[in-house]
Amino acid sequence: MVGHGLDPAPKRYEDSWDAYIKRTFETLWACDFFSRVIWTPFGKKTIFVLFFINIRTRKVHIAGITDHPNELWMVNRAKYMEQFFEDDTKKILIRDGDKKFPGKFDDIFKIHNTRVKTISYKSPNMNPYAEGFVGTIKRECLNKFFIFGKDHFEYLISEYVKYYNSVRPHSGLGNETIGDVGKADGEVKCESRLGGVVRHYYRE
Repeated sequence: MVGHGLDPAPKRYEDSWDAYIKRTFETLWACDFFSRVIWTPFGKKTIFVLFFINIRTRKVHIAGITDHPNELWMVNRAKYMEQFFEDDTKKILIRDGDKKFPGKFDDIFKIHNTRVKTISYKSPNMNPYAEGFVGTIKRECLNKFFIFGKDHFEYLISEYVKYYNSVRPHSGLGNETIGDVGKADGEVKCESRLGGVVRHYYRE
């Protein structure tokens, strides 16, 4: 049996996290936090960003930004994200075991036919798409700024995510963009955002 590629019953094959990701790819979501210390009139403050990423499309949704992610705030943010989970398709939502995720947060998604999968402790490689986005937004945007106040922080996040979801090429998508940028053969133009930190070149 083994010589023909079949393991003895009941274990017929070796499974892996990579195989699991591939066979659930079409209905897979992930969520996570990242944080940043910003400057305020009262000193430094840590701000948290809760985001969701659709693994198939790579599109990122910012669920909320706060300095106090308590249970009520988390439940309200989950309710805001319900709009993306309301169809009848079975989905999986991957998250880590951060204590900021209350049971009521998971319950909201379970109502919409979504299984919440908590990854193992200290295993960021099991949530690679979310971790990849965190690295990207910090490397390409946030690490290039001194951030003064929550409004400034929210502006940087909003502008970068618009760029990320529309015209930024993604290696995991064959260097294609999430949005449809169209095709043209005219003069090359440059669209600049965030003071030139990110740029998009295109033809008119």
